[in-house]
Amino acid sequence: MSEISSNFELAVLDQRPFFETALRYGVQRAILTSSKIAAIEAEAPKGMVQIAEAFGSKYLRPEIELARKRIVNLASLYLLETSGGDLEIAAKLIRDNTFLTLSRGGSGLLKALFAMPEYALLGREVKGKVEDFLEAWSLREKPADYRQALEHRQQNALEIEAGFWFGEVLGLSRSYLQDEDAEAVGIVRSALLVTVFGGEDGSLENQVEFATLVDTIRSLTPAERVQAMEMLDISEVPQQFHALVNRIVQEICEHDLPLFKDKKASLDKLVFSLKDRYYLRDHEIEDTSAYDALVSKEWTRLTKGKTDVDSLMTLFVCIAAGVAPKTSLPEKSAKSIVKKFREQGFTHELATHWINTAAPHEKQEGLLEDWNNFIEEANNYLMDDWDSNYSGALRFLSLHCHIERAVR
Repeated sequence: MSEISSNFELAVLDQRPFFETALRYGVQRAILTSSKIAAIEAEAPKGMVQIAEAFGSKYLRPEIELARKRIVNLASLYLLETSGGDLEIAAKLIRDNTFLTLSRGGSGLLKALFAMPEYALLGREVKGKVEDFLEAWSLREKPADYRQALEHRQQNALEIEAGFWFGEVLGLSRSYLQDEDAEAVGIVRSALLVTVFGGEDGSLENQVEFATLVDTIRSLTPAERVQAMEMLDISEVPQQFHALVNRIVQEICEHDLPLFKDKKASLDKLVFSLKDRYYLRDHEIEDTSAYDALVSKEWTRLTKGKTDVDSLMTLFVCIAAGVAPKTSLPEKSAKSIVKKFREQGFTHELATHWINTAAPHEKQEGLLEDWNNFIEEANNYLMDDWDSNYSGALRFLSLHCHIERAVR
């Protein structure tokens, strides 16, 4: 451990404001003269009044007391960061600068911290007022808070820079990524996955391409998947991004690749488990059927591309009745289904199970909600024995399903 970092850690452990510690050190070793102390005593009240006026009122005693804490905290922050925790350097900084200069230095550090990105997103970050930030942070007395925030925001800045660089690998412009407010690490992770497993012409335009890429990865053995990641060549990646890339590669190996071990998992389930960690452009409506056909063949076979609620409710009613699944029913067939329900029971759980096993994951929640709403009303009509000629039941089904009325 270097001497400066060791000094810094000792300074952080000291419970007193660092300004006070450095001041005492300077007096004890004759670095600070009595005239310098007198100058600080003369300056401090002026600075406190200025700070109190900026954040409250210079006429209220509580505000003045808070201002005293603020000005000492700001000076302490500047001294600690500039000296690296070295008390002799800090004492000399007190000697060579005015007290107000030291506090303004701390304020400058906080303003620079405020300017750094709070989140690793590629959009144009909307910030609050710097005055509000200074008001809150100037009362923080733990140096570790600033250090942690600084390291976090510096990492965010690095990830954002990397996100834009790897966005170019995916063919995504800086302005596009800003408009999308994309997550920086998601862009980097996506570019790495495409680079490793997508081949020279690999791309990740939408969830169809993502599902295709996942299917390709799934066809490999566990050893081949890990080996492919380990062989990633990052020689052309800027040096400042290497540590970040290595971290994300490790995350992919430890978190994502193990999901492929479940051989029983459907492609749809794999995509659903992974896609939130990667960047996918919002797919258009016309892409939905292509995606469904790729990840859920059973769903595509029975729905025949139909996505409207009435067609799907018709299909679910057929499945619940145990008859050939269709998205449209003649009135006669609908009447037979109602009769079967009344004789054998409305086994709506069959359709619920089918939705959970065959429907694309991203649609399941909405489909189950629609089906459960249908069930609540259906019980009142389909199972009503007083409706002996089935007129009420058929009227209900006509409102919620595709029922082909008989020609009279």
